[in-house]
Amino acid sequence: MEITEVRISPSKGGKVRAFASIVIDDCFIINDLRVMEGREGQLFVTMPARKSRNGQMRDIAHPLNSETRQQIEERVLEEFRTSVANMVVPQRRGANGGGGSQRGKESPMSRLSTKLFSDEYWTSGSRKSGE
Repeated sequence: MEITEVRISPSKGGKVRAFASIVIDDCFIINDLRVMEGREGQLFVTMPARKSRNGQMRDIAHPLNSETRQQIEERVLEEFRTSVANMVVPQRRGANGGGGSQRGKESPMSRLSTKLFSDEYWTSGSRKSGE
């Protein structure tokens, strides 16, 4: 199994830092993985889940062994950290700090993502879409 693509989408806030989609072997996609922040700041990945009729959360898709889970988590967290470094996903602490090392080479999509997912955009009375 090879993870051929990982897409990261920033989250508005809370414990969920970002949503992720992965493509396996260029032929199978899994959406709605979540990059979560734990109590002590550690990051981990949760599988897509939905609430059952009795109110419990159940995974929709999940790996059958720990090696596959570890491979998915490592690849998603690597892509998440790259996105944070490129300012596509805003950092929690010090997000207003300087350090635009590649500011001139930033893609239009990256600039748009940074603007759309900044707190100022959502607090200025703009229309907010559901999560």
